[in-house]
Amino acid sequence: MRTFVLAMVAAMAATSATAADLGNGLALNTEVEATYNVDASTTVATINPEFAYSGVNALTLTAGTTLTAYDNTGATFNLTDEFDHLPVLEFGAAYAVRDDFTVEALVDYDLEAEARGDLTIVATFNF
Repeated sequence: MRTFVLAMVAAMAATSATAADLGNGLALNTEVEATYNVDASTTVATINPEFAYSGVNALTLTAGTTLTAYDNTGATFNLTDEFDHLPVLEFGAAYAVRDDFTVEALVDYDLEAEARGDLTIVATFNF
């Protein structure tokens, strides 16, 4: 099992994030991230599928979730455990005011708890 996990982590680390252009400003962006903590000897792998709509000038709307593919911090957890509960949906809106200045609003909604998370507004200036 350990060999399988190490092979999976290596494969995930070797692949880049993928994106599929669905047309009309829609895209499916998927990020796979694997993290190995050397000191704690723990491995966590997550999958983050996200729909994005960028059909309105400088505005991009996103909706996605984060799925845990593997986690051995404590009790072993794998992707099939994600089907035991409802997901947490993550929503965002980003507006590029200028090429170097972006304002973004982020919020999540837990379908299991039927509760909204904190609304976060982020302003980013790049130079």
